[in-house]
Amino acid sequence: KREPLPYRKNFQHLKTACTSTVALRRKFKEAPKVTAKAPEKFSIYDQDHKVLVLDCGILRAVPDRPYILPETFFVLASHLSSACEEKGSPILLAVSKGELCLCCEKDKGQSKPSLQLKKKKLTDLATEKEQARRPFIFYRAEVGSKNTLESVTHPGWFICTSCNSGEPVGMTDILGKREHTEFSFRRVHKAEMSPTEATE
Repeated sequence: KREPLPYRKNFQHLKTACTSTVALRRKFKEAPKVTAKAPEKFSIYDQDHKVLVLDCGILRAVPDRPYILPETFFVLASHLSSACEEKGSPILLAVSKGELCLCCEKDKGQSKPSLQLKKKKLTDLATEKEQARRPFIFYRAEVGSKNTLESVTHPGWFICTSCNSGEPVGMTDILGKREHTEFSFRRVHKAEMSPTEATE
């Protein structure tokens, strides 16, 4: 009985390997693409039922009236390697159609951090490295039916509104005094389009 030639064995092995490779490629090709989650949209109200609006580039809390247009906040979950679950969910917030991002930073010469609006697209910020994102990340924690927003970069500092109407939204490390730190998030269904939605 004749033995099969060595090259035939090699050819059979090569054929099997090629078939496996094709199947593997097909498997990856058919896998669904992972797309970034779209921002959720909310209007935000404080404990006095004042609504947050954007007035000449400044966030203010004003009485909720029929003629007042609440600012639409674009809210996006943000990964944080050292996230503290007890503090809440790390998120990014933006206004002005998702093109001005909320940031908590301490300016040079200042002893306290302040709330700032940075001209940066939320969709671009979400793809940056964690170190660059940290000043923009806030812990959203539930307090009953309301939410607090604590800075990740400056622990113990919360987004707040004044008891007085029309005052700018700021940051405080003193809870339960003159400033309000608990907010209601009301989902917006017909909001302005985000930059990504506008280009789709």
